[in-house]
Amino acid sequence: MASGKPYQNSILALRKMMTNISRIKKLIASLMLSAGIILIAFPSLSFGVAAEELDQKIKDQETSFYRELFDKIVYDQFASLLRFDRIKDRLLFKKYEALDVNPFDEVPDSGFFVNRHARKHLSSEELREGPDRSEGPDLSGSLRVMKGKSDGMTAGFFVEDQKGARYLLKFDPKDNPEMATSAETIAHKLFYAFGYHVAQYYLIDFNPTLLTPDPKATYYNEDGFKKPLTQEALQELIEKIPKRKGGLVRASASKLIENDKGYMDFEGRRKSDPDDLIPHEDRRSLRALRVFGSWLNHYDLREGNTLDAIETEDGKPVVKHYLIDFGSALGSAANHPKVPAAGYEHIVDWYEIGKAAPTLKIVEKPWERKWDELHHRGIANPALGYFDNAEFQPEAWKTQLPYEVFRRLTRADAFWAAKILMSFSNEEIKAVVDTARFSDSDSAHILSEILIVRRDIIARYWFGHVTPLDRIRLFQVDDGTYQIRFEDLSLKYGFAPQEGTRYRYQLMSVGSGGSHRLSKYQDFEASPFSFKVPSLKPGSRLALLVQAKYGQKDDWSDPPLKIILAQKAEGATLEIVQIDHGV
Repeated sequence: MASGKPYQNSILALRKMMTNISRIKKLIASLMLSAGIILIAFPSLSFGVAAEELDQKIKDQETSFYRELFDKIVYDQFASLLRFDRIKDRLLFKKYEALDVNPFDEVPDSGFFVNRHARKHLSSEELREGPDRSEGPDLSGSLRVMKGKSDGMTAGFFVEDQKGARYLLKFDPKDNPEMATSAETIAHKLFYAFGYHVAQYYLIDFNPTLLTPDPKATYYNEDGFKKPLTQEALQELIEKIPKRKGGLVRASASKLIENDKGYMDFEGRRKSDPDDLIPHEDRRSLRALRVFGSWLNHYDLREGNTLDAIETEDGKPVVKHYLIDFGSALGSAANHPKVPAAGYEHIVDWYEIGKAAPTLKIVEKPWERKWDELHHRGIANPALGYFDNAEFQPEAWKTQLPYEVFRRLTRADAFWAAKILMSFSNEEIKAVVDTARFSDSDSAHILSEILIVRRDIIARYWFGHVTPLDRIRLFQVDDGTYQIRFEDLSLKYGFAPQEGTRYRYQLMSVGSGGSHRLSKYQDFEASPFSFKVPSLKPGSRLALLVQAKYGQKDDWSDPPLKIILAQKAEGATLEIVQIDHGV
């Protein structure tokens, strides 16, 4: 068996290379900023590549839940015992900064993420519309069923409408009408507003007699055998779907993504994609899914619920990385309400098993206590499933399967995501929830309140683990004096009291010879604050370390916010060239 040392060295070399690439991008961005150009996106490198060539280079890849289950619960867990670099990082609690951020600690637009609501506020109408660009399936005629699927509890159909558009129809479980379709409707619109590429989902009510099986259509029966989808078999599947007034059925119709190339890996890169330069586990846009998932309780965030597709953008072929399948968000597990452990433990949680093993004692978990005391082991609202905020801890929330990309979430990554969550007002959240068209208005009210409170719990926690200053600007007062203005997000959203809040800064010299302290910490009470700038050596930069202390707390915020200042040319005014909220 080969030694693990060469493998370890290659991993460390790759990380060093990618870190250098990130630094080069930040340097380029700084130079562009100095020239008056604002970097809002990493440029595509796929110029000169024809769509047909890209299509041939990028191969399809498939996965399944059971394959992912084995990989993440068994194979990866044991293989990680040979990853000495990761073992060392975990023992030392070491984290690495994301590599897909610009110098100002923001994520530029890319095939993975596009800044939307937090950058350019979407109107209530735009939020309600989400990624959906039509009225959905044409229901003026029959829906030809190309393929059916059944897991024994709910039905699903791949259909083609009269206009030739293809959709996947998914339905609610019979005992929980509106649950899965509502979760999919709400979650896909919010993930789109966050900035992710999301498939189109339409909430429709239609007469099931419109469904007509194609002569070649097949499905899997309850025993897992592939069978022809006859009219009789179709009718049996329809019987499992809850009926609405007038015999109509409610469905979530997702428009099929064209030119897809299968799922996206949460680790490594798709090397055949010329724009995919950063290991996915080092992308903030993917790490932060853990924070967005915790808000919407979307515990089924996994590789199998992603899809890569080749599209044309600005005349060039590019790969877009999509999130799909949101039927397991909120209180839904698609085919049934979520189990009480969802979000608290992985489907097989070796850590929790390890905690109980030494004493051979089964300890009551917080989610079990909640299940007993608050819910009396029942589901109060069938349309909402199992979803509340009792015992919810943002930092401890877990997806069904463990992924390295989520473990790598840093405080800066989470702060970035929490800022996006707080860009949604209470009324905007209610507007999106209303698109689920609950038949009982109480369901919409209850769900909106859960999401509003949960948003604040998440932001309060992550803002409390950085120095939560944003919208940082630099002004020159006179030849030797500058002023920094900022917005304190903990104060803005009421997470900390204005009274008693104070700040401090320290000035450092940063250069090739290392960093040197130029001043002691100086206290100040509010934005803005002024500071004197000493004469700088050629090539050196200044670093401002800023911390906050709120109310009666004794500790200063940690890590401090780092603001890097530099001159474009000798004698020129200082400019902000980098902002760093730490790891």
